[in-house]
Amino acid sequence: MNRTVMRLSTFAAAAVAFSGVMMTSQSASAAATCSAASSNLRVIDLPGFKPDTQVGADVCADPSADGKVKADVTLNWGILDDQVQDAGKRFTSFKVTSRVENRPSPSGVDRVVASTTCDFTNRLNQSYANATGLTCSTPTAAYNADLHWSGDATVVSDIEGDGKGAFTWQLIGSPLVS
Repeated sequence: MNRTVMRLSTFAAAAVAFSGVMMTSQSASAAATCSAASSNLRVIDLPGFKPDTQVGADVCADPSADGKVKADVTLNWGILDDQVQDAGKRFTSFKVTSRVENRPSPSGVDRVVASTTCDFTNRLNQSYANATGLTCSTPTAAYNADLHWSGDATVVSDIEGDGKGAFTWQLIGSPLVS
């Protein structure tokens, strides 16, 4: 039990450190905002002797100096037990849908302006950990400073061999940019 907690703590610390790097690297666009590093962490219990995996996601709204805005979702993952007994396929499917949204007021209803879906199944199956992340970015949209913008995302994945089918994970989106 202590080894698992220790590994969770180590991975969480790495995710927080990576998120700090991501947020710093995006600071060239001063108005970029990202979800908190600890907001989107999930432990995925894999069947049999496959290593349980923790996935973290940063969701960002990123306006640029040229009057455009996009949403970026960056995934990082790692195994929780370094004793891999079954190196077989872990995911049948792992897809991220990234959305850039706007609303007329802070309490208004979001309207999806642009979205894209990225299939990361092969990448997650090929590597047990990732320190550099995989990013799913929306197409850019014309930025209107009179609106409140945010990035949002959903993960739909199917664990190989668990017999439960696909599950949907609604990520916590970025703070509003206006």
